[in-house]
Amino acid sequence: MTMKRPVQTLLVFATMTAMCSPAFAAGAKKDEARFVLSSAVETTHRTVNTAAPLSAPAPRADAKDSVFAIGLEALKWVGASSRQVGVPYPDLWCADFINFVLRRTGHPTTNSRAAKSFLDYGKRVDSPRVGAIVVLTRGKNGGHVGIVRGTDGDGNPIVISGNHGNKVWESKYPKHRVLGYVIPRETN
Repeated sequence: MTMKRPVQTLLVFATMTAMCSPAFAAGAKKDEARFVLSSAVETTHRTVNTAAPLSAPAPRADAKDSVFAIGLEALKWVGASSRQVGVPYPDLWCADFINFVLRRTGHPTTNSRAAKSFLDYGKRVDSPRVGAIVVLTRGKNGGHVGIVRGTDGDGNPIVISGNHGNKVWESKYPKHRVLGYVIPRETN
């Protein structure tokens, strides 16, 4: 089975690093989708991912790069089931997935299974940032949490999150559903 979409998205993350300068962020072209991949991608095969021991976080990146590392780690798991990332199913597990990603990148977690617990995590940022955690409304009182991959041309966040039919998946959410964006406290 080929996984062309995750490979393309990884390349998008790499090109976004160069494109996400303050000059680009303030630039025009707001009507075009941000973070669009324009080159062809060679198809590769995905290896089977298994959950790493929770007591052994991955090596830490520099603080300035760690938000980006969070995004890359989340991206690695797109298409994985709850069982593959070691979280309970059929329970709601979006917060479990984000805590899993934080552990794997060496960051503290919320130690909570509630999506809205991330509103009190780390420090708030004003706008979507690749690798930031986004907390969203769900239904009347519920919440959903994921990792920002980018935005579309209208400023709606494109989010990688768990609990999409027992998969980690990427989806666009309306910006009016955003309750807040947060990043780990020790990052920039």
